[in-house]
This record gives sequence, structure tokens and C-alpha cells, in this order.
Amino acid sequence: MNKILNKDKSSYFEFEKSTSLDLCSFSKYTGWNSLIVIKINLKKDKNLTYDFIRSKFSEIYNKEKILVVVKGVLKFSFKKKEFFLNEFDALNFFSDEYEIECKENTEAYLISAKDLIAHDKNSIFFNFKKDIKPVDLWGGQCISRVYAGENLNLVLFDLKPGFKFNDKGHSNEQITWVIEGEMNFYANKIEKKLNKSNAVDIGANHEHGGISNGAIGFDAFYPKRDEKKYNKNV
Repeated sequence: MNKILNKDKSSYFEFEKSTSLDLCSFSKYTGWNSLIVIKINLKKDKNLTYDFIRSKFSEIYNKEKILVVVKGVLKFSFKKKEFFLNEFDALNFFSDEYEIECKENTEAYLISAKDLIAHDKNSIFFNFKKDIKPVDLWGGQCISRVYAGENLNLVLFDLKPGFKFNDKGHSNEQITWVIEGEMNFYANKIEKKLNKSNAVDIGANHEHGGISNGAIGFDAFYPKRDEKKYNKNV
């Protein structure tokens, strides 16, 4: 588990440093503004209950969360409702009275923030590719699908090989990671190659960008962005 508290510092971290249990392995990162990303690898026929989440991740209990599956199949049951989550299916939920059944070996990510206020609200089920309209940038070189939760943004991006990009920075905390491919990335003049094993937590107002070698991944933001292009929803 990793944690930094300095908003003036951009930091790279490894997802490979995980905690292994009988039913799953997970790697948790908490950033400088309390944004949390948890990579979870679940084993087939194993179940996760809200008691597990409460015991391992008490700081996000009954707070807004976005669960997204990138490989495998999960059955998510709560409040007499059932959702089957396949590739790029996601659930934006608040209550932690649920059970997760793993139907196939699954890789998923859970996004939340420690500073969120606990409360209940209706859940939203969606698929990033089927339900969110893609934004075509730079002549098809960068395809983004933006989800806006109550307090969180999660963006699925697809960067074509050779695509160069630069962002002058913003006050929102941003954590970026790749699930397929790789890219040469820089944040606050610190350069590193991003691939499936690592991620970057970008400091406040830090200039960042890079060159894609062909990369699919996610940007998580907390608090969510105010700009119109980040207010897309399903």
C-alpha cells in the first residue's frame, strides 16, 4: 500500500506491490487529496462481502465508489438487485450492503476518496463502451469516454500509437493508469514509462503529458472536474 500527502509532488507507484489473500489480491493507493484506487484480482468461485470491504477499506465504507471490470465476470448483488459485470462494465454505488461473486478470474478497479461523506444514493450501472458516447479528439488519435459521478470522474481513454499530448495542469487530483499497452509519460518534468504494472498520481497544477505507444487506460479525478467535457454521464 502506498500513500503520499504532498500536493506539490507528482509520484509514480507500482500496482504489483499487492496484498494476497485466499480469495483475492489487491493493491491500494491513496493520493495527496485522498483519492483512492484499488486494483483487485479476484479468483473464480470466490465471494467478497461488504464485511470484507469494511474490514480492509473502512475509510470508504458507505461512501461513493466506482467499480469497473476490465477482465472477467462478476455478479454484484445488493438490495434485491443483481448486476453481472463483464469487460468495461461499471457500477457507481454508495451503500456497502452487498455481495460479489466471481464467475471467472477477474481484474477490477475500485475508485473512491477518503474525504467523501458517507451517505446512500441509488446506484448506476453502465458500460464504458456501450453507454458512454466517445469523444473523438485529434482526428481519432485520442478517444475518451467520460463518466461523472457525484464527486468522482472516471475516464476511459484509448490513445493511438504516436499520439502526443500535453496538459498544463489543474487543481484536481488525477491518478492515471494503463490496462493495455504503454506510454512514455511525464509529470512535473519527471519521466517514466506507464504500463500495466504502475500508475501516476499527478500533483496540483503540474504540467503533464507524454507519447503513446498505443495505450488504453483510465484517468480518475477527485474532486470531479468542472469543465463541461467532464460532465458527461450515462
